[in-house]
Amino acid sequence: MEITKDVIMENINNPMTLEELYQSDKKTFSETIKTMYEPESNLIIKYWYARLFFKSLNEPKDIKSNKAKYIYTAILIIAAWLPIRLYFSLSLDKFADYLVDTIPVICTISLSLFFMFDSKKNIKNIALCLLPNIIMYIYFILLPDSSDTLKYEKYDSQSLDNTFIFMFILFWFFVLFAYSKFNIKKLNYSAFLEVFGETIVWSTIFLLGGATIVGLTYSLFWAINVDFTDFIMENIITLGIVACPFVSLLVIEKFNKIKLSVIIANIFLPLILIPLLAFGIISIFTESKPYDDRDIFIVYNIEMVVVICILVFTSINGIKNKFLNICSYILPVVTVILDIVTISAVVYRLSKYGITANKITLLGTNIFMLGHLAYMIYLKTKQKMEQNVQYLPLYFLWALVVVFVFPFIFKSS
Repeated sequence: MEITKDVIMENINNPMTLEELYQSDKKTFSETIKTMYEPESNLIIKYWYARLFFKSLNEPKDIKSNKAKYIYTAILIIAAWLPIRLYFSLSLDKFADYLVDTIPVICTISLSLFFMFDSKKNIKNIALCLLPNIIMYIYFILLPDSSDTLKYEKYDSQSLDNTFIFMFILFWFFVLFAYSKFNIKKLNYSAFLEVFGETIVWSTIFLLGGATIVGLTYSLFWAINVDFTDFIMENIITLGIVACPFVSLLVIEKFNKIKLSVIIANIFLPLILIPLLAFGIISIFTESKPYDDRDIFIVYNIEMVVVICILVFTSINGIKNKFLNICSYILPVVTVILDIVTISAVVYRLSKYGITANKITLLGTNIFMLGHLAYMIYLKTKQKMEQNVQYLPLYFLWALVVVFVFPFIFKSS
């Protein structure tokens, strides 16, 4: 049984079931109780919170442990930043290309190691953290780039571009595996998605604040005719961008009761429904259709990705507001219609312009998104919307196909 807020509330008066849930996955149960706890919470929730977090409430904080984590995080930030810094320093084109391939791999490993700080760092877990990323790195440096004309022409450039895009889905799952302590059978999707959403929001806040400070600093030095452009670009900005997610994760741990991503997702739920409905209705009466207009076709796909992300984020914490709940019923239905139109447009473009890596990738992606939306609608009728995260492994499998199979299927003879 998956541990969610709804499941805990359904069994709130069944102590045996709650204990079984706790024993089955202590980490997930504890994190769920932590997110549910409020001063006016149910007495049983208060009891479990006191039981699970008694030490953190009554003992002084372990300063040494916090200091160790800050140093550990600083090392990870430097490790993730070094390839970017070297990229600006070295002028060797071929080595620079290798560095570009290294950057997402090193960042993924660094984020994975961050989540492994509190867990046992045995050889097995370290190997599981490093091995998939190393395989991805070797694979990407073996794939041809545009500088190697003879090899590059043997591959479909669209397929290679899609490989680079879909690899980030694989990297996302690699970090999820580390967050879940490599317990593949019990991946903690809900908690990780919540952390992921919070990290995006906090990182955006820090980036905006950092950009303002850097802009003001640059203006001050410019006023006295001192040009620090290269130094700021190569050091301050790059280090700030890399550090943002790590600093955000530390902030999230410190202020775990603040759920900005949930608030923002709930705000955007009705806001995206209104323009989506207007867009769908108006597009019926316009000449621009996704069948022949590539820009409209791209907009349709972006809309669907945004909708699915918002629905997933709102579902993991539940929706208590009646208006938002109605919107969460309408939005996936409207998006299903949009997705069907998009799939028909892909089929039309395939029949008219022929088979390409892009079209097949888009067709598969839209079919998977249609399945996810249909699954969401089904779960919504059963009041089990939070279970939609069980669909996410299918995106991982599809990304594996796009990354490791399509470059060779669409390879020129």
